Amino acid sequence: MNASAPALQDDPRLIRLSDDVYVFGTYPYSGLVVTDDGCLAIDGPMSPRLSAQWKEFIASKGELRYQVYCEHHSDHAVSAPILQPEVLIASETTAAGLDTDEAAREAMRTWGFYPDTDPAFIDAYEMRRPDLTYRGRLNLVLGGKRFTLFEAPGHTMGSTVVHAVDDRVAFIADTGTTPAIQSGNPVSWLTTIALLETLDVDWYVQGHSDPLRRDDLHYWRTKLLAALDQARADAAAGVTPREIAERGGVLSVAELMQVPFVGRDDMPPRLRDAAGAQLQEWGADRMFEAVGVHPTDAPGAALGPALREIV
Repeated sequence: MNASAPALQDDPRLIRLSDDVYVFGTYPYSGLVVTDDGCLAIDGPMSPRLSAQWKEFIASKGELRYQVYCEHHSDHAVSAPILQPEVLIASETTAAGLDTDEAAREAMRTWGFYPDTDPAFIDAYEMRRPDLTYRGRLNLVLGGKRFTLFEAPGHTMGSTVVHAVDDRVAFIADTGTTPAIQSGNPVSWLTTIALLETLDVDWYVQGHSDPLRRDDLHYWRTKLLAALDQARADAAAGVTPREIAERGGVLSVAELMQVPFVGRDDMPPRLRDAAGAQLQEWGADRMFEAVGVHPTDAPGAALGPALREIV
């Protein structure tokens, strides 16, 4: 009998950024940092089948000591019951916004439905709640490697960035290129990106397309700023959120769909039909809210001393 192949061997969605940093480029992109004392995972696949594959790969590298949920949206926050980290971490804001068990089941039955998922799995699904939450910033050391987690409002108001300091990688989830701003603030997003540009890293791992370099991140910031300027003009002209969605949204979905995304085929088949127009209307609402107040009213990314330290 032939031995089974190692998990994800030769899978083009598995991206190796360094000796100890891996990215599974599915939906959403999931990160892993390997240390001498176990692993730290960032988010996880929405598909139960792909989560099981990712769990097998992680186990081949070491024990899963920590998993971080970078935001509360269902695609980023349903994998922990499968991956089974020792400790699940999220910001306080993300923890408060997580789905109820039934809301998660509904997401998996509707826009997040995968045809290969057993309906019995969905019916029995229960959310994993964070074991550890933080506010502002959290410093963590695992296997001699330093990690700084900090709140980075923008795509959501509770978004977390995981800065793997010694591996020179920042896991930024959906503060990278995405056409959706349904539960965040574009001004906060801009200030978060400016902070990300100052990090001493080689890679930014985002949630829905391939890892970025600093120049890519800067380009994305200019696109977001242009969208905010357009929102000011639309608000003054009385353009409605529905009209903005009908013309393609506050950010160009067609343009962003062209960015490299090795896991595009892993997106839930019903996602675009179920959520596309609605997401763009919500995004227009968020843009109009932002331009209706002074920019200093927008929360900024966490600065100052860390409130939590774990060694």
